[in-house]
Amino acid sequence: MFDTIQFGPLGDAIDGVMPQTEADPIGIYASALSLFSAAINGHVRGDRGRPVSVWTVLAGPSGLGCKGTAYSNARALMGPAFAGFFASRLVSGISSGPSLVSNLYGIELASLGGEDGPDGRALIVEEEWGEVLKRAKRCPTFDQKLRTAWDGSEIANRTKGKNGTGEVQKVEAPLLGFHAHITPAEWHALISPTAALGGSYNRILPVTVEQSKMIPYGQNSAIRADKRIAEAYRWAKEKPRVVALAKEAYRPFDEIRSFMAGKMASTPPHHAVYFERTAEQVLRVATVLAASEMKTKISKQALLAAWSFVQYSINSVEKLLTSEVPGSKPKVKALPDMIRELLRRHGGEATSTLLLRSLQARTNAAGLRETVDQLDDVEYYKGKSAGVGAKPTMYRLIDSKESTPRQVAEQRPVLKLVEPSVKRKTRPAPAPSRTEMPTVRSASTAQSAAAPVNPFAALL
Repeated sequence: MFDTIQFGPLGDAIDGVMPQTEADPIGIYASALSLFSAAINGHVRGDRGRPVSVWTVLAGPSGLGCKGTAYSNARALMGPAFAGFFASRLVSGISSGPSLVSNLYGIELASLGGEDGPDGRALIVEEEWGEVLKRAKRCPTFDQKLRTAWDGSEIANRTKGKNGTGEVQKVEAPLLGFHAHITPAEWHALISPTAALGGSYNRILPVTVEQSKMIPYGQNSAIRADKRIAEAYRWAKEKPRVVALAKEAYRPFDEIRSFMAGKMASTPPHHAVYFERTAEQVLRVATVLAASEMKTKISKQALLAAWSFVQYSINSVEKLLTSEVPGSKPKVKALPDMIRELLRRHGGEATSTLLLRSLQARTNAAGLRETVDQLDDVEYYKGKSAGVGAKPTMYRLIDSKESTPRQVAEQRPVLKLVEPSVKRKTRPAPAPSRTEMPTVRSASTAQSAAAPVNPFAALL
């Protein structure tokens, strides 16, 4: 998979160090994209003025995922050229909106006296993101401010002061990078569906990682910095750069957008929310790859490599959302699935009262009808009342191989079976006693008995 993803100096550098590390190459690549993009953010922008930072998350089991190894390998590849950036602009442990604003504001304020003027570049690295997510649930503004920072829009906060006075901290154009690590079990337990629906996690590219191999103890060597990455960093800082798609990449980009529009339409909404910004994510990754080549035009090859990486992230998200994690709580079934299961349990048909009693607080009578209206294999109708009361609403599971009651009525033959015109009154013979044997009739007696009427002849 890495062969289709890797591109440019970043891909070549990671491919070159793979014999020396047990980490997942895609994990190192994702880490390097976050680090390099955060460092050039602000110096390099897209043609629409948007930030270029790529936010990534490594998702893998502790130990076996080698997440920390992947990150340290990426740091080593950056080398001394990035030492000043990491020393002054790397932060962690931020779990509230005010804390986020305060940290970014402080970094920008400290750079006012520098030779290059105000510089708000910052990078959040959370190697224990699960702990941060637990604390972040207490702050109602954290997710919103994090989303706004990814967009590069203004974030602000008013600090508390004496006698009701406080300082307004404002970051007009945040230049924030983000990289984090999490286990699949923590993802299931801590990623909030509400925050996902708000768009917090479609700004992040999660990738599943695992140990690539096992190197005998004592045989792994240190990873050295890559000169081409350092040279690209110096190129990005020389002057402001605007990176845009080359004409050859226009059509492939439109095809990517068209593909994702179709995928979004066919994907359940609670999954589709993670992919809503795929087009911009592809552009950001492609911009960083072009900058690593010291180019201001995104080639078709760079765009397709970026698309391959984002596709891997999409597959990773689907895997995280659908796979079962040992020890995790079972997922709550969707309402349509619960309705079908309850109807099967009751033989394919049940009253509204019985269903609502089983569904408890999941829905009410109106919600039940609205849900069933959207299902092709369930219908409802008015049943027969056993007494004087109102007729119950019946819900029925429609088998794809059997007809609905309405279809059955339409398929009934118009002609009815005509009863024979000659009707004979018959009297049941008394049952013989245990000691009395049945009487055996002779042939003459049998002939004298009336012959049964042929039903086919009577029908004709």
